[in-house]
Amino acid sequence: MLSRPKPGESEADLLHFQNQFLAARASPAVKIVKKADKRKGEEESTDAERPPLQDSKDVVMLDDFPDIVPALTPAPPKKSKIKNACVHFEDEDPEERLERHDQHITAVFSKIIERDTSAVAVTMPVPTGDPFPRTFHRSEIKSEVKVGSGRKSIFAQKMAARRAAEKAATAPSAVECLQIRSTAPEALDPEESAGEAPLPSIRDDKAGDFFTSQRPCLITGEGLGNQKSEQEAQAIHKENLEKLRSMSEEEILQEQERLLTQLDSSLVAFLKSRRGGNEGQKKELKMEQNTPEEFVGSLPVAQRGVRSSLSMQESDLEESVRSKENMKVEITDDDLPVKPRKEWIHMDNVEFEKLEWMKDLPSPRQKKTRKGMQARFSLKGELIPADADLPTHLGLHHHGEEAERAGYSLQELFHLSRSQVIQQRTLALQVLGRIVQKARAGEFASSLKGSILRLLLDAGFLFLLRFSLDDAVDNVMAASVGALRALLVSLDDEKYLDWTFSWYQGMASFPFVPNNEEEEEEEEEELNGTEKSQDKKLKDENKPDPDVARYDVVKGLLKTRIQHRLRYILEVVRPVPTVVLDILHILTHIARHSSEACSQLLDCPRLIETIVREFLPTQWDPQVAEPGCLLTSLHGVPCATAMKFIRVLASGGRNATARLLNKFAMKGRLSRFIAENPLDLLLPREEAIRLSTEAFRLWAVAAGYGQACDLYRDLYPVLVRILQSLPELLSTCHRKNPVIELSVQRATAVVTLLVHVTQTAGYTAELQA
Repeated sequence: MLSRPKPGESEADLLHFQNQFLAARASPAVKIVKKADKRKGEEESTDAERPPLQDSKDVVMLDDFPDIVPALTPAPPKKSKIKNACVHFEDEDPEERLERHDQHITAVFSKIIERDTSAVAVTMPVPTGDPFPRTFHRSEIKSEVKVGSGRKSIFAQKMAARRAAEKAATAPSAVECLQIRSTAPEALDPEESAGEAPLPSIRDDKAGDFFTSQRPCLITGEGLGNQKSEQEAQAIHKENLEKLRSMSEEEILQEQERLLTQLDSSLVAFLKSRRGGNEGQKKELKMEQNTPEEFVGSLPVAQRGVRSSLSMQESDLEESVRSKENMKVEITDDDLPVKPRKEWIHMDNVEFEKLEWMKDLPSPRQKKTRKGMQARFSLKGELIPADADLPTHLGLHHHGEEAERAGYSLQELFHLSRSQVIQQRTLALQVLGRIVQKARAGEFASSLKGSILRLLLDAGFLFLLRFSLDDAVDNVMAASVGALRALLVSLDDEKYLDWTFSWYQGMASFPFVPNNEEEEEEEEEELNGTEKSQDKKLKDENKPDPDVARYDVVKGLLKTRIQHRLRYILEVVRPVPTVVLDILHILTHIARHSSEACSQLLDCPRLIETIVREFLPTQWDPQVAEPGCLLTSLHGVPCATAMKFIRVLASGGRNATARLLNKFAMKGRLSRFIAENPLDLLLPREEAIRLSTEAFRLWAVAAGYGQACDLYRDLYPVLVRILQSLPELLSTCHRKNPVIELSVQRATAVVTLLVHVTQTAGYTAELQA
């Protein structure tokens, strides 16, 4: 007996055992049985058919182990996808193969019996004006279907109700006298397909008219669609009359009652109304055949007067209608500047009323009334006279009210400012800004009644500009900034304030706080100054923004956090130089408002840092000083307007000046722009003189508070050199030159600085003594 391999034996030992087993030719304990492939057929190969195993292969066979896995469920065995029956031969007839595999419908339906539909009445659906079928709700279904319908769906209940209505409407077996013969279902009017009009009673006086009528009341035959439709309807009507004549009065009454009980009440009311309408039309025809004189003569005297008055009213109405029609001029193709053609899409039916706006406008005529007319403005903000006849190519005409008049009203400009088109929003804001600028200059005082500025502020113009500042489009944002600058800032006022800076106490200008007497109450007079200011601050915080802006525009804007939006525009958007200057002018006006406004501007995050870093740098590109150089961006270039804003902000108080000098490093900027001669600064000449002047004014403001006086020792040679050049400057003052005027303002600023420094030094000596 051969030994089995043991753990730890090598491969050489295993090969030695295998050779011994093959040499002994012993029967293996395990046999391998190869099952038949399902794809090659269902016949299973036996061991006899299998070729004998070769000695070179290992054979593993297990005794008492079934070859087929037992089924876990009593399901039928899985069949192969490819069967022997699917194998086709060339000589097989394809027709026989199709007949063998084809299962006819008779295998499913063994016996088909066709239902007799010859006696079923055909009804047409009721046409509606809706584009889709009408929806049915449960409330309607419950009211129409009987209770005993059982638990059915809405569709089944509706169909059952419809079948019941059809049976009640047709009733062919019960009332043969009212059956209407028709060659097509369209011969009847859709709403009248349930039958002829309900029969009148024989006792009624209208029965004779019905039997003697030559035309049907309801059937017109229009639905037949052939030339003999009227003849067919007339034949049907004659058959109905003959059927009625053959019936007795009792039979007619019985069938009438039966129909009334079976038919729907709404259908009966509709049929009666149609018959009543036809009778009314007949009466009108008879009345029209008679002459008006005969008709009036047959009436009583009282009725004649009423008739005559009615005829007079009708004649007046006719004349008024004719006059209105005559006023409306008919439009033809010749009146249109563009002749419509039939080959154009959707122009097969020309609607002249809609094309009326293409005609030439009528000439404007001034109304002879005492009432004022609506003011209209041009795109430059100029007031257009009411009788001005301007050409249409200027773009001042539109299709709104008073289309013949050129220009835009304030209401139309407000409407355009909220348009979805960017160009319209921008244009409206620009025009409104120009109108405000001209109104502040007093150009409309003699032409318009009332104040345009007050009218605009009451209409919400301030918040319209504030909303437009938040627009993501740069053009709209720039237009709103320009309009806001025109509303708040007066360049002439700023010019005169700069001239008066060197006057006695000219630095302390009056704040721009409005005199609000209406807001002050009698109880506030008894309070002291601190309590009054605190109480007033609390009141302003509790008021809504429109109420605050109504009496104080700057305070209303500060409540909308406008300084944060302006900081974002300067820091992130980085607009063109014109918008930057407008923003700096707006901030300067806000800083002039009050010390509270100055503190809010100083507390705004990164506002002062951005202005000092971007518009008061110590180093910049020297190309800006070249003649003819066009600045595309003001960022990174020193600006005199920014220095003026810092100077006005420092005038808000000692604390504000200290924060500017220490926190924002304004001492170094003062030394940079004062120590160097304006002619040597790498800037345009006028801008360099303005920047030097504003630097001296800022130093004068700080020196008035006793601050930045240590710069006097460092910049003493510069001050002496300027003082030595004053006689030469005074000799050229008679010349009208912008550069000389700016140099004179710079010299006055230097003198004001020396006065403040001397006063501070005297106060310090007195305090030390």
